[in-house]
Order: sequence, then C-alpha cells, then structure tokens
Amino acid sequence: MPVPLLLVLTAAGFGAAPLLITLSVQHFPPFTLGALRAVLGLPLLAVAAVLLATRRRYAASDLMTALVGGVLVIAVPFVTMAAGMQYIPSGLGGMLYATMPLFTLGLAAVALRDEPVSRAQVIRIALGLAGVVLIAGPALVADGMGQAGWGTLLTLLSPLSYAAGNVWFRRRAPLPPLVLSAAMFAVGAVLMLPAAWLIDGVRALPAAPSVWVLLAALVVLATVAPALLNYMLVRRAGANRAALVMFLMPGFAVLFGWAFRGETLPWLSFAGLAIVIAVSLPTRRKP
Repeated sequence: MPVPLLLVLTAAGFGAAPLLITLSVQHFPPFTLGALRAVLGLPLLAVAAVLLATRRRYAASDLMTALVGGVLVIAVPFVTMAAGMQYIPSGLGGMLYATMPLFTLGLAAVALRDEPVSRAQVIRIALGLAGVVLIAGPALVADGMGQAGWGTLLTLLSPLSYAAGNVWFRRRAPLPPLVLSAAMFAVGAVLMLPAAWLIDGVRALPAAPSVWVLLAALVVLATVAPALLNYMLVRRAGANRAALVMFLMPGFAVLFGWAFRGETLPWLSFAGLAIVIAVSLPTRRKP
C-alpha cells in the first residue's frame, strides 16, 4: 500500500472516532462505553501482537510501563472523550484532540531533562495555548460552564492525558508497539469494567442490532484498524512522517461531523487549529 494512501486511511480512521463516540455515547454511559471499547478491542490487538510483534523477554519494569500507560492512554482518554462528546459537536472534539502534540511538547519541556526549554519552545507553547483558546473559546463564551463548556473541558482532558502518556513512554525502555497497545488495553479493561459497574450501575445493554453495529464500527474501524495502520505507517515511513496523521485527523473529524450530522463550527476554531498544528509540527534538530 502506498505511503500517502496509508497516511490518509490512518487519519480517516482516527478522524471517525469523534463521530462514532458521539453516536455511541447516546446508548452507553461514558464509563461503560470506555470499558466496552477496551474489552472488545483487546482480543484484536492481542492477536495482532502475537502475529506481528517481535518476541522478547519482558521485565517487571515493562509491566509498570504498560500499567501507567494503560491509565494515561486508554482509561482516562476513553472515558473523558466519551463524557465530553455528549455535549459538543464531533468535529470540535476532533479539533480538541489534535492538541495532543502541543500538550506533549509542553509536558516534555517540563518533565524531560534531555529536552531543555528554549526561548523558541516557550514561544511555540504560548502560541499553541492561544490556539487552544481559539478552538475552545466559542463554546466556553457561549455556554460558560454549562453543558458545552464542561464538554469542551472534559474532552481536552483526553489529549492532555494522552500527552502525559507520551512523555511517560519517553522516560521508559521501549516496548514493541503492538505488545504495548495490547497490554494497555488489558489495563484499561481491568480498570474501567468495575468503574463502569460502580458509576454507571448494572443496567441492561441495548438490544438493537444497529447499536452494536455502531459500537463495532467504533472499536474496529476507529480504534483497532487505525492503530494497526499507524503501526504499518511508522515502519514504512518513519515516526516523523507518521506524526502527520494527528494533523490530518481533525479535518476528517470535521468532514464526518458535517456530512453525517450537519455540524458547522465557528471560524475561530479553524484559526486556532491552524495555530496549534503550525507550532506542533516537529522541527529539525541541529546536528
């Protein structure tokens, strides 16, 4: 498969997630939806890890990497994204999620000793935060701390937590990506299942086949498939080029929201997204 097509398909898969989450959370409460997403995605990723990942011995430190990663990259994002997407347009959710590289840049500057803070980096982070304000501002101004305001803030917790996970991984010994993904999904499932029972309560799950088709699309097409495509993309094109997925993803999220739900977003949000993408693009390091 040509790299440009692989890049587009990966971005489209991730970009479909906000719309599918918005539709799915109408039938499943946030913790239940997050738990089901992890539980159903785990077998698929486990099979992929067995078939494709390099075999090696694992240490206790690797288990710690997966445990913390499962909280930061799976449990928290799955729940907060679902909770926030109840109240905001799916396209806006995609834009907010695209702030993850910016948060990674800022957290890395604070937490990683091998990435010292420079004046240029401070300027990039400040400009990026201004872009986040432009993306989130219209909803907060219009609704204050009402549903749209809370939905925006809850959704922003998702890329912030994922960014913290990225910084965590940089501090740890690397693991095969598919093995790490499967392990994190297992952690997420173990954590979110009891949380769903405690918080959402034990309730009858929807019986309509269309609801389960929707959930399957979220798990397969917008979670597992883009993760596998991204794995292929990194192997074929390298991590820097694969990072472009995050900047293409919000475009697909906006397109899907407009096509399937008739969503329209303020121009300020698009301006803010452009700023966030511009300052988050990786820069070449001097030799």
